[in-house]
Amino acid sequence: MIDLFLKGGFAMYPLLILSVVTVAIAIERTVYLRKARINTGEFMEAINGFLTRNALEDAHKHCESTSGPISRIIMAGLKNQKRGRDEVVRSIEDAGAIEVAQLERGILIIQTISKLAPLIGLFGTVTGMIRSFQAIGGAGGENPRMVAAGIGEALVATAAGLVVAIPAYFLGFYFMNLVGKFILDMQKSSIQLLDSLGELEEKIAERTQRFDTIGGDYLEI
Repeated sequence: MIDLFLKGGFAMYPLLILSVVTVAIAIERTVYLRKARINTGEFMEAINGFLTRNALEDAHKHCESTSGPISRIIMAGLKNQKRGRDEVVRSIEDAGAIEVAQLERGILIIQTISKLAPLIGLFGTVTGMIRSFQAIGGAGGENPRMVAAGIGEALVATAAGLVVAIPAYFLGFYFMNLVGKFILDMQKSSIQLLDSLGELEEKIAERTQRFDTIGGDYLEI
């Protein structure tokens, strides 16, 4: 294995670094996304229950005790509940943009590696073939076996580039798919929150109107 690595030439070293970076980011993203995953249905059911009872403090505490991007954007919306619907929407959008950036962190690097690694491997192959032909020409040899051996060694870099690029490509696709699911859950949760807050405002308005009506009748008596 070491001999094969050395035969690939100088291009093998950046490819080795890219492979280590890919593995490190993949492990970090896997751990982060697993911690961020929650049961969105149960979480929003609890939040809607608190809002139905007008228990905003309990809703805040539930968000604080729950990790993940969904709980944080819901918390951002609840904090601005008294400022009106437009402010709630703005705060959710701002928090959502931050959470999406956190979810996508490092994935762009993996996607770049999947495109860069084959180019580095190809560059290593081209330079390796140039050196091989120069060596053969300098020796004055026309043995086909010498040419084949030189080309075979040079192609090691291309193979190594593909070995790095193919897993990186699938990892980038896999993680972006997970991020897409998170974004969809955040959008659904935000819509549910806005609906629940709208119902809460209607209930408060009805109670206020009823109180004003009762108070007015009492004053007339």
